[in-house]
Amino acid sequence: MLACIDSVGGDSQPFINLLAMPELIHTGSLIVDDVQDKSEKRRGGKTLHHIYGEPLAINAGNACYFIGDIVVGDSQISEQIRLKIYQLFFEMMRAAHAGQALDISGLHAFMPEAVRTGDCTALEKRLYTIHRLKTAAPACTLARIGGIIGNGTPEEIDEISNYFEAAGMAYQIMDDVLNLKGFENNLKDKGEDITAGKITMPVAKAMGLLNFDEREYVWKTIQTMPTDEKVIRSVINVLQSCGAIDACAKEAEDLIEAAWKKIDIIVPDSFYKVRLRAFGWFILQKD
Repeated sequence: MLACIDSVGGDSQPFINLLAMPELIHTGSLIVDDVQDKSEKRRGGKTLHHIYGEPLAINAGNACYFIGDIVVGDSQISEQIRLKIYQLFFEMMRAAHAGQALDISGLHAFMPEAVRTGDCTALEKRLYTIHRLKTAAPACTLARIGGIIGNGTPEEIDEISNYFEAAGMAYQIMDDVLNLKGFENNLKDKGEDITAGKITMPVAKAMGLLNFDEREYVWKTIQTMPTDEKVIRSVINVLQSCGAIDACAKEAEDLIEAAWKKIDIIVPDSFYKVRLRAFGWFILQKD
């Protein structure tokens, strides 16, 4: 957010406290997401609901969504811009919760057809929608807020927002990839999504790359929600050998690069613009 303010010619220093808002929103969403996904580990330790129980974790996660309003109210922002921030905030929260609802409902209804035909178009489209609502929309909104506070032109604000929307999509795709490759320092369990029975982007991609027997094996195994490391590793090996995991990583890179080409034309060169570029690279290398 601060880099977006500075990139369009604004001064972010008076608004440093605003960083609390996206951090709280993100943390709250992780707490609730871990409850709904029944995750065991987060950031190298036990998930909050495993320490304090689900009721307190859900309440704490939801509370995080609203605490950020304190720093917005205390900041040097005009009433007009503050109203716009509130409007964008509620639009973002509606989108994120719609995406989470789609994620919870899952993609199992799309799998039989994908397994039968090898056509993963509908499956991928549904996943893109979930990623766009859950992750890309919040990233896009926070970037737009930064551009507005920095008094950027409409074109600058649009392209910065689009870049962060692409970054949000790429982030989620890379999260799916790293769930299969493993996270550095054991921040999350390798193959956790397979154990949870989730259909992620590498699985969707694989439906268009594997033969029928392989597709059926992957789908049937995921349905069992395996906990045996050998079984999980076997599924990961199938996804890796067909090129699905690498294809997802390449897609994430393409999203970042395509969005950067547009922002590079509109936003003037500066140190802060370099930081935006570096952020995209960081997402592609995140572990």
